[in-house]
Amino acid sequence: MDALHNIPIDFKVTIENDFKGMGGIFRRSKTILGYANFIAVYDKGYHTDNEFAYANRLGIDVLVAIPDVAVHTPDTTFDVEYFKYDKITDSYTCPAQETLTTNRNWYAKKKLEINN
Repeated sequence: MDALHNIPIDFKVTIENDFKGMGGIFRRSKTILGYANFIAVYDKGYHTDNEFAYANRLGIDVLVAIPDVAVHTPDTTFDVEYFKYDKITDSYTCPAQETLTTNRNWYAKKKLEINN
């Protein structure tokens, strides 16, 4: 959006996941405007670190809100944001001051198949 006149600069209608759509929008906006001297305000959750790096290479400043926690625990004092990571011991400390360590195994989430 143009901040002065509220005119859309670019848009893209898609049914694809737009999680990595930020770079393409910025590239097209830079082409449309003919310059990269602008600040892009982008919706939270639709970006990756690679997208920020791409915007940086284009010379575009980006403002993005920090996403909220997607799922809360029954007791919100135990939401993931309150766990502290210790890089030296590769462990987390929870709000009850208990230490959580890894068993070094990786687990893959299985897709649930629904029969119609």
